[in-house]
Amino acid sequence: MNKIDSDTYHVYRGFTLIELLVVIVIIAILGAASIGGYAHFLEQARKKNAADMCEQIKVAWTNYHRDLGFWPSEYSISNSGIKAMDTDMCLVLGKAKLLDVLYIDDNAASGLKRNKEKESELKYGLLDPIGLDFFKRNRSASKIKDHLYQFVLDVNEDGVVDASDGMPASLLRGKTIRGDVAVWCWPEDDAARKDGDTYAQSW
Repeated sequence: MNKIDSDTYHVYRGFTLIELLVVIVIIAILGAASIGGYAHFLEQARKKNAADMCEQIKVAWTNYHRDLGFWPSEYSISNSGIKAMDTDMCLVLGKAKLLDVLYIDDNAASGLKRNKEKESELKYGLLDPIGLDFFKRNRSASKIKDHLYQFVLDVNEDGVVDASDGMPASLLRGKTIRGDVAVWCWPEDDAARKDGDTYAQSW
């Protein structure tokens, strides 16, 4: 009986070129699918954050009126309409301790700082996620300011936010907004904005 010397004969095992290509293609497909899913998840998270901030702003303004019995001097029936959460409006709610996005530092030249350090975007006011992204990418000031949270108050105090308070018809769309405040922010797409499609809203 002959014996095969294991040191003489070697059996090499491995992938063929075709098998390697198939594996690479499968990995590429799975990677592309996971990246697309992650991007969708990330966008949904951004929208949720924007919607949460809209709700916080609405509650802050509602509490302002409830606690003080009037709207700030910047707002009156004569100048009713859309306002942006710029630094002045942030300052009003910050001093009233109703919106925790800033604190007041009397020693600072601006008198206004973010709770978190080194967040200089507050120079524009309270930006939505798109505005923050524009700020980080050094987009133009006008583009950045387009993404401040916006709001309309029930200045005539009839319990409804409507056209008489300055609410745009494109956002109302025939609906009645019952309450003291309507808050929203815009999508990046200008066409969607013209159609009145908000990125996030609370009313």
